[in-house]
Amino acid sequence: MPQRRNGHPQEQAKPSVDKPINRLPGAAKDAATEAGQMATEALNTAGQKADEMAASLGGSMQSLAGNLRNVAPDQETFGPLAGRVADVLDRTGRFLQDQGASGLANELNHLIRHNPFTAVFAAVGFGFLLAQVTRR
Repeated sequence: MPQRRNGHPQEQAKPSVDKPINRLPGAAKDAATEAGQMATEALNTAGQKADEMAASLGGSMQSLAGNLRNVAPDQETFGPLAGRVADVLDRTGRFLQDQGASGLANELNHLIRHNPFTAVFAAVGFGFLLAQVTRR
């Protein structure tokens, strides 16, 4: 017979595993873990797609550089200018193919950290130009 406490029989401890509310923390933990895994997979897939797009863009830039070199006039004024533009396109294309989107993000981060005022002015200027273009 259970002992009495304050005149009432002491209840025996009931197993609490049967209650759905007690299973909720485990289920929530499992759901959170699964959601985290899905988010990680989605980010990895997005990163891979961004790298693929950057490599594709890099190849297109290199192709454009080659085309520019082929059609550039041999004049003293535009020939050297077209050659320099083609060189920049070629270097940028190679960088994008080698480093991908993550390399571009790292390089941008480095430039912004070392030139914060220039980055702010460039962002403001870009925003102004974008506003002018979308306004029309």
